[in-house]
Amino acid sequence: MERLAAHIRDKDHIIWDWNGTLLSDVAHAVDTINRFLAPRGLPLMDLERYRKTFRFPIRAYYESLGFDLQAESFPALCDAYVEAFMAKVFECPLVPGSRELLQSIREAGKTQSVLSATHQPRLNRMVSAFGLEACFDFVFGIEDTLAFSKVQRGHDLLRASGIPASRTVLIGDTDHDLEVGRALGIRVVLVTHGHQCADYLRTLHDLVVDLN
Repeated sequence: MERLAAHIRDKDHIIWDWNGTLLSDVAHAVDTINRFLAPRGLPLMDLERYRKTFRFPIRAYYESLGFDLQAESFPALCDAYVEAFMAKVFECPLVPGSRELLQSIREAGKTQSVLSATHQPRLNRMVSAFGLEACFDFVFGIEDTLAFSKVQRGHDLLRASGIPASRTVLIGDTDHDLEVGRALGIRVVLVTHGHQCADYLRTLHDLVVDLN
């Protein structure tokens, strides 16, 4: 995580994605989606295929895996997935070094936030369970389980912080984080240990950091 320091040093507000960026939950996501693919007779995922396939919006991701969203309810599928995911998410570790980096940034007097496509109550529960509440000034999730977009919540977050976009950086692990950052007019740093593979991220952006 120390490789991120150079991209944080000149900013007053660091916005963090949660899943895959701070929480090491990619393997758990693979196990969870396989629980829904198997009974439908759809091909199971391994880690490599998952990281090449996962994308936003989540509806398009599910359709790419073969889910028939004309025959079954997309909201019901999302709710079932989230319930299964949350059942064991607290067994996932934080990304190595993330706790220490968050604490050092906090001690430096900078503002830190979480911006996630996770349903707000569940996001609050996770941040609390990992004992990170004191590190963040703002924790912004979304209002439902559909994981459609973080753009509007990003605008809400910037307004709440009162910190200019020019003094803000977003750190995430997906193309949607890049989309959000561009919509907000802020610098984006993508990391390679999350839900999308490094090769794909590097086709999209010139600031991709490998922390391994």
